[in-house]
Amino acid sequence: MTMQTDVKAAYVTSSGANAYAGPARVKAVTVCTTGACVVELTDGSATGTSRLKFDIPVSASDNPFYMLIPGEGVQFTTSVYVKTLTNATSATIFYG
Repeated sequence: MTMQTDVKAAYVTSSGANAYAGPARVKAVTVCTTGACVVELTDGSATGTSRLKFDIPVSASDNPFYMLIPGEGVQFTTSVYVKTLTNATSATIFYG
């Protein structure tokens, strides 16, 4: 088995920005919520293909919410774009 790339992190506080401007695999996401939350990451831009989308219910007992993505992570071929980040103060996206 070959060695994977180093894992890096990007901190974002709003929708509409690249978390990382290049090809990457998202390995995990941490979100600090203020209520029911929707997170959507797309490939390249707001109109790019949705690669990862999930809801965090208002009753989530863990704040910040942490999601570890299995295997090699989710592949983004252009860039990791934060299309939606509702009811959240911030998110940290771990990629490699």
